[in-house]
Amino acid sequence: MAAIAKLKKNADLPLCRIFLEALIIYDATPTEFRLALETATQGELPLLKRFNTVFQTIIAVSPLLGLLGTILGLMRSFAALDIGNTGGTNTGAVTGGISEALTSTVMGLVVAIAILLFSNSFRSFYLKEFALIQEYAGQLELLYRRHYEKGNKPYATTR
Repeated sequence: MAAIAKLKKNADLPLCRIFLEALIIYDATPTEFRLALETATQGELPLLKRFNTVFQTIIAVSPLLGLLGTILGLMRSFAALDIGNTGGTNTGAVTGGISEALTSTVMGLVVAIAILLFSNSFRSFYLKEFALIQEYAGQLELLYRRHYEKGNKPYATTR
């Protein structure tokens, strides 16, 4: 009972929620216990991966926004060229447009690269967390099977 109380106290952790789902089933067979662990684990996956789509979207959109800024800056530069005029062109406006184009490209790439690095770190964390959940759930299942095969009453409570 102390173990279940401790799991309930730490129910904000995915591993504790998974273990609780299996342990609170009264008189579960080893197969039922394993299924409860697997089902709870599958239920936690979306929570662990919840920011993945946001990261991928930012990574994909950032360079496109940089490209859009590049095109707008080049359009401004070409508009400032004033090719048909014999009086010359406004070089400040041309170089300003080129500067705008390059700045937006750089910013789009900087954002995409930074988020890509962060996303990969987050993915690495998620994969490590998932591997630990699988390892510890397997160990808990083995303990439960040994306990069940000895004919002892399973250590569980009802909901």
